[in-house]
Amino acid sequence: MANSRPQVFIESAALYMGWRDETRNLTELIFDTVRHALDDSPHGLEGIESVVLAAHDLVDGRSLSSMVTAPAAGAYLRDETRFSDDGAVALAAAIARIEAGEAKRSIVAAWGRASEHDVNAVSMSMFDPFIQGPMGLNEIQVSAMRTQSWLHAGGAYEHHPSAIARRRSAVAANERAVHSPSGMSRASFPLTPEDLPVWADVVAAVVLSSEGGAIQIKGLGQASEPYAIGDRNLLAMPSARQACDLALKEAGLRIRDLDLFEIGGLTLMDEAIVLEAIGLADPGQGLSVLANHPNVNPSGGCSAGFCDPAMGLVRVVEAALQLQGRAGAIQRPGVRRALAVCPAVVAAQTHTAIVMERAS
Repeated sequence: MANSRPQVFIESAALYMGWRDETRNLTELIFDTVRHALDDSPHGLEGIESVVLAAHDLVDGRSLSSMVTAPAAGAYLRDETRFSDDGAVALAAAIARIEAGEAKRSIVAAWGRASEHDVNAVSMSMFDPFIQGPMGLNEIQVSAMRTQSWLHAGGAYEHHPSAIARRRSAVAANERAVHSPSGMSRASFPLTPEDLPVWADVVAAVVLSSEGGAIQIKGLGQASEPYAIGDRNLLAMPSARQACDLALKEAGLRIRDLDLFEIGGLTLMDEAIVLEAIGLADPGQGLSVLANHPNVNPSGGCSAGFCDPAMGLVRVVEAALQLQGRAGAIQRPGVRRALAVCPAVVAAQTHTAIVMERAS
């Protein structure tokens, strides 16, 4: 039987990254970014039936945060769903709703303001409070354990300086990146300060439609691993591999058919290991790919600005701008198809992969 699901398109996308903007509060940042996305779409707010959000009360620093912030994202008198999870998870839910015929046009928005909360304290609160909590475990330390496994398996660490240099160059050219001083955490061995994310205030927004748009969603995949860190294969990252395989299968494509890759990760080493997990780099060669392939994370990845739970949607927005030819100084030539791979808390337990193609 022929697939009768509606096609899903990205009409427009918008992104804000900054640090401690004293002229606007969080609600105003959300409103301005969502308004930008709507202004760039051909139909604006007309016909928006659904709003799907990714936001977390602990990150926003207020209980029932969506009561204050959701109207700024267009949810007033509209169907609203909120996930306290990654922005790519919210995007996947919005895509599923359109495919199910529950909406024709949707706003997806995600945000986090790192300048207003203790990033490490929030990270620690995500872990089991009885076993892992007393250890003071946070997500950067899990990334360090993953990196140690990678080094023990023979990872090619000699490419690390080149990968750092290329990332610095990408961030310097990316007009959407955070260029003013912001916050950083302490590196856990064997990570270095250059591996860490640059904390930022982030809002990302996408307008989806079943009625056409600049970019078509060709494939979507999601996969999860056990919650307990000790039950996971930190090096193999099987959820990233499975999510990518599912998205490519739905799109009817192979990874070599794609032109551009926005790979999410809390640290540079996480990005490198995801590249290996999804088959874009040979085992141990993730840093080499990050150092030498300009179509992999041309945005600068986690060094351009980072705050959960917005980052999956940030990766999608950066890929969408490349497909539209609107990425500015970091625009890559000849981009027709792109893949965004997006991890979610806790410590990349879940991955979402999205294959996008420029609409003809």
